[in-house]
Amino acid sequence: MKSKIVLTIVAPILFFAGFFSGQQNDIINKEEGKIIGLNHVGIRVPDFDIAADFYENTLGFPMIYRFDDENGQLIFAYFQINKSTFIELMPADEGHPEGIDHFGLETHNNEAVVSDFLELGIECTKSNVSPFTHVNIAHAKDVNGVYFEIIEAIEGSDLRRVMVNWKE
Repeated sequence: MKSKIVLTIVAPILFFAGFFSGQQNDIINKEEGKIIGLNHVGIRVPDFDIAADFYENTLGFPMIYRFDDENGQLIFAYFQINKSTFIELMPADEGHPEGIDHFGLETHNNEAVVSDFLELGIECTKSNVSPFTHVNIAHAKDVNGVYFEIIEAIEGSDLRRVMVNWKE
């Protein structure tokens, strides 16, 4: 029941956030850091196969990539809702209970956004290239300790590739 309520609330927010973030002006000052929009919501699930089937086959969101560890165990997978909005599924475990785990904000010039966050006193890591998706990523927490990611889909990243290749 909890999952149905969360999905009923989260799915429309993700859809509309992605729709409006796709309407951004393509001309952005290269030096300026900017939050473009909501990129994804990370959800911890008790059974990946059931959840993946639901998002991919019931809702029609294609799995665009999946990353496993060296033992073949799932680390995370992304499902594409629209050009720039995704669901990230990760396994739940003792240290990570099922439910919404985090959200990700898409940026332009991630390093500048990190610098702005640090100047504002926001807890934030330095921006690094992800070994999985090759995006420029930093990790932050809001005033309530809610974890979120700031992500720049840089040239050569898997995220940039799937966003560019999106067909409406």
